[in-house]
Amino acid sequence: MMEHTILGPGFAVEIKSVDLSEEQTPEAVNAMRDLWLQHKVAVFREQNLEDEDLIRFAEYFGPTYVYVRDQFNDRQRPAITIISNIEKAGRKMGDLGDGEVHWHTDQAYSREGSFGTILYGVEIPEDGGATCYGDLAQAYEAMPAPLKTEIADKLVTYSIARAAETQKLGLPEAQRRAKPPLSHPLVRTHPYLDRKALYISPNHALHVDGMDAEESAALLEEVHSYATRPEAVYCHQWRPGDLVIHDNTSTIHRRDPFPAEQRRLLRRTGFLLPEAERARF
Repeated sequence: MMEHTILGPGFAVEIKSVDLSEEQTPEAVNAMRDLWLQHKVAVFREQNLEDEDLIRFAEYFGPTYVYVRDQFNDRQRPAITIISNIEKAGRKMGDLGDGEVHWHTDQAYSREGSFGTILYGVEIPEDGGATCYGDLAQAYEAMPAPLKTEIADKLVTYSIARAAETQKLGLPEAQRRAKPPLSHPLVRTHPYLDRKALYISPNHALHVDGMDAEESAALLEEVHSYATRPEAVYCHQWRPGDLVIHDNTSTIHRRDPFPAEQRRLLRRTGFLLPEAERARF
């Protein structure tokens, strides 16, 4: 087994002595994949990567996709999105600025969702900017049996427009139309593992289907509280050269704000479940 260290409270792992700028053997890919799926978040430190390395790494696990808010997608490799507060000649280089990014699951507003997200740190601020991850399998296990029964068959409707409004992000009408609101089950079983977890995205959630607004808000608040308990959260303090991959079927994440005068630059890509597994999730 690959050398590794557990970083968080029962999840999140650092995988050591791997150079992701090199093509990996099938055996190495399987070992990384197994550690990542088991621990939901995997960290690789001291990497020196080009965009083609990020894409190759993502494609070990599933097909990449192009983010619908494409204003900050790389023009040469549109599956990569620039996450940054840096400006050049008065123009923003990247998405999400320097403010807090609230708890969410990537692509919860998409029919196919996102299986995994990869973040690669290029420039890191001295203060703030940590990315925190909540373990949705731990959250589900911690729930009392009556609450598990109550949410077993519930669906939640998600919308990209809600996150755009709360985070004050630009969302042209064409992008809004491309991703109309849709519903996902509140509890899902992992497509590869016999492991149940919540599937939630507080920053995108509109309501629990079939409930009135007050009941829906109360239930979502209760469910979300289990996912953000300190004993189920790992906060990653970034260093330049860090690569972090997280499983969107089993985690939510958020970002701390950081000083506007400090530069932060990450490159992000993501991948879908392989087509054969999508119907199982």
